[in-house]
Amino acid sequence: MERLRAREYRRLSDKKGGTSIEDQGDDNATAADEQDFELGEPYIDDGLSASRYARASRGDFEQLVADLRTGPTGRQSAFGADVLMLWESSRGSRRVGEWVSFIELCEDKGVKIWVTTHERLYDPANGRDRKALIDDANDSEYESYKTHRRVSRTTPKEAKKGRPHGEAPYGLKPLYDERTGELITWVEDPERSMVPRQLFEMLDAGHAFNEIVRTFDSRGYRNRSGNPFTHGHLRTMAVRHSYAGLRHYKGTVYPGVWDGLVSEELFWSVYQLVTQPSRATRSSGRTLHVLTAGLWCGRCDIHVRVRFPKGRQPNYTCKDCGRKIQKDPVDDLLLGTRERPGVIMAYLARRDIYDVLRAPGSDDESVRAVQAELARARAEWKEMEGETGSTLAEVRVLAASLAAKERQIAELEAQERQMTVPPAVLAILRPGVDLWDSFSDAPLKARRATVRLICSPGYLGRPCIVPSPRSGRYQVIAERLEWRQEEPGSTAAGSR
Repeated sequence: MERLRAREYRRLSDKKGGTSIEDQGDDNATAADEQDFELGEPYIDDGLSASRYARASRGDFEQLVADLRTGPTGRQSAFGADVLMLWESSRGSRRVGEWVSFIELCEDKGVKIWVTTHERLYDPANGRDRKALIDDANDSEYESYKTHRRVSRTTPKEAKKGRPHGEAPYGLKPLYDERTGELITWVEDPERSMVPRQLFEMLDAGHAFNEIVRTFDSRGYRNRSGNPFTHGHLRTMAVRHSYAGLRHYKGTVYPGVWDGLVSEELFWSVYQLVTQPSRATRSSGRTLHVLTAGLWCGRCDIHVRVRFPKGRQPNYTCKDCGRKIQKDPVDDLLLGTRERPGVIMAYLARRDIYDVLRAPGSDDESVRAVQAELARARAEWKEMEGETGSTLAEVRVLAASLAAKERQIAELEAQERQMTVPPAVLAILRPGVDLWDSFSDAPLKARRATVRLICSPGYLGRPCIVPSPRSGRYQVIAERLEWRQEEPGSTAAGSR
């Protein structure tokens, strides 16, 4: 007689107190040997509840049901077996309706159900076996209801106490009472905590999610499943109060009993940034591309955005009138490369750029005081430079004094820049750092702010897309940009 084929469905909903997936498998394997079942690949849902109150889907249970439906019998279907093995009947479902439907499916496919803890094989086509399986589901559903009511009453109280709840967020790990097994708090997971910390720091510095995804991937950071982080993963992480040591429950925030990985100040700064309604994260080009911060439509007097038409070159396009210009040639003209800087980069490379960018009205009393001290320090350095020592000791003292004076001058120059040059530009223009490197490495927010400033009246002017002065297919990109010094919306601009 041919041996019966069997496949298991193992499920663990409580990783602290339940029988482990491995132990269920060992017990099922022993039972299969005793019953002379030919055991196939198992279906496994680890840490997923079968209760009617569960929110997460049970992927392998759904796959089991789908496999059973593919053929006229269990053996002829993708399930490929005659018997379904469960460690206990509640491993199937604690929802009576779902369990009855599943029993009917097994009956239709001729699949019997083995329950290891009962040491018994049930036939869904048998009335008594069917009643026993359904009674088990009724009992399990009532137990789930009592557990749900108990948790529903205690959760608000625990939240007010700042107690942790649920699975520890990535970067934190649970700490249990060794005697009772109860969750005490969450503590830092040193192997993973750098991910949320760096995420908050990079978002606060103005880096975009897609940029952070690429950075984390290059650094080898992986989520719990062993896969690279996605935009969705990181956005969810960025709004989790737990990382600041806060307990959030139904719109109310309480101080948590655990230490956060980031400060509350940093968390709320990033939270506001990520959740503000005006934040655009789609690929419209409005926030994903540097030059859209400073490029205008000459007809409509509005910023353009980037389009990627299928099978054609990307372009900058006005959303109102549709006027467009190819993106790559414009990028080359305005930004260029390290070897051939574009208009904007050449402007930023000017020797007198700090004087050029000095903010209007930056000659107030505090600024004048710093500038006076700076002028005095430079004069003293010049005077000291001309001195010579007659002994080795004097030379050493003089050298040390010159070095100290140079440090003082550098600090005063930095102070003056902080007071007179727009802050966003200071992220790009850094003394002693190659301009192209600093621009490329700066957060998108800082690069866009710099472009917005440089491409404005008083500096380069606003680059506005206008029709080509010549007809024909081949056009000169520089002739299609008109640099306007008037503010947007003025009569002169609107008449063009």
